Amino acid sequence: MKAVDTKGERKKSVVNNKINYFFFTFLLSSCIILKPNNYLLKSNLDLGNIYKEEITSSQLYDYLSVLASDEYEGRETTFPGQKKAAEYLKNKLINWEILSPKDNGKYFQEFKVEVNDFSNVNLIINNDTLAFIEEYYSFGNPYKTKENNLSTVDAGFGIVNESFNSYKNLTVKDRVVILREGIPNNNDFKISDGNWRKKVETAKNNGALAVIFSKENYLNSDLSLKNHLKYPRMKMHNNLRTKQQIPVFFVDKEVLNNYATKTISLSTNVKEIKTAENVIGFIPGNSEELIVISAHYDHIGYDQGEICNGADDDGSGTVSLLSIAKAFQKAYNEGNKPERGILFLMVSGEEKGLFGSKYYTDNPVFPLKNTVVDLNIDMIGRQDTIQPNNNYIYLIGSDKISKQLHIINEQVNNNFINFKLDYTYNSEDDPNKFYYRSDHYNFAKNNIPVIFYFGGLHEDYHKPTDEVDKIDFNKLEKTSRYIFLTAWELAYRKKRIK
Repeated sequence: MKAVDTKGERKKSVVNNKINYFFFTFLLSSCIILKPNNYLLKSNLDLGNIYKEEITSSQLYDYLSVLASDEYEGRETTFPGQKKAAEYLKNKLINWEILSPKDNGKYFQEFKVEVNDFSNVNLIINNDTLAFIEEYYSFGNPYKTKENNLSTVDAGFGIVNESFNSYKNLTVKDRVVILREGIPNNNDFKISDGNWRKKVETAKNNGALAVIFSKENYLNSDLSLKNHLKYPRMKMHNNLRTKQQIPVFFVDKEVLNNYATKTISLSTNVKEIKTAENVIGFIPGNSEELIVISAHYDHIGYDQGEICNGADDDGSGTVSLLSIAKAFQKAYNEGNKPERGILFLMVSGEEKGLFGSKYYTDNPVFPLKNTVVDLNIDMIGRQDTIQPNNNYIYLIGSDKISKQLHIINEQVNNNFINFKLDYTYNSEDDPNKFYYRSDHYNFAKNNIPVIFYFGGLHEDYHKPTDEVDKIDFNKLEKTSRYIFLTAWELAYRKKRIK
């Protein structure tokens, strides 16, 4: 065994101690290493922490018991329930003396929606009114028209090409053309000859007022399309003209064969332009900059005759926003004016395709360049089917545009809330694509930092069973306070986040 050189070991120990001392001194002086846990929090959050107590579970319950009641009929965009909800939200802002944007008294931002409802189409053969979906369907972009007692003409496959003309020797003008689908079973025709749009255009060019396709095996075909046509569909309206066509009907062949001669009456009143409203309140700041806190207050209306009250989706986010707004207004009334304004944006049309938030970012009340961040609240009142307990929140998008925003949000949580922060749905590989599915995304598309606060999916999502009695109001209170404190930091700090 080799003997230990104790003298040499003591000498090496002295040298190592000196090295450790200088390295530790360097770490202490570094501006990068050993930063305190709250190094990005620059506002008086202790004051904000006092005002967060204004947000209570009982208050949230009172608001949600109204907004998610049967009286509001599921708050479907453009429908009476959505209008009632908009009035309720506006009146809350007025009662709390929260200003309208630019203090102009206009709390509503109206936008137009195009509603397409094919159940409004009527088709009558002789004196018999056919049943929509069960015996026929119609789709496309038909002219709004009403015709009575039109005669019919059978034009076979309705094909016109270089060597064939289904309309040869036929009188078609001001009649309804009856056609077969597809192409004849031989090699003289191309697949493109069977295109239904091409056939309809050809019939129109020959003077037809409408087209009826005789549908083989009607009961067992086009099932997904029929289900789609049962319900009204909406899209954002614009003034661009889309190409319209004469009315087109696909009718059960067996139904058509019941009539030896056919006289057709029809009406197509498919398209209606309606309005929806965003509800907006504002607290002014010391600068032209502002932060936006958003939530959608619309829901899906009815499902097979049952009201879908949407207590969690997104009644929870909407009442959270209301409570946050009230707390900020109290702080403002007591002399605590923020450095930048706070815009409370309650949008409709989210369930139809993020309509309201898109309209806002396309037509902002204040220039988008002045908008520092959007904090979006959607479905925060329930425990989802994955988490073991309810002390969590999913965060989506917080680090995608601003790293500072992400860190600030985490530091607020660490210092005041102590949620488990779950970033599962923030992953680029998230198959649910939640980052693209709520209103924050229209801000993110404009390079504005965002956070989407989300509680996850549960078994009552988009069902009539999403009711108030299933909301965890303690969780809703805690999440609302968390968002309030993050918003406080962003609104009251001197410098805009990077």
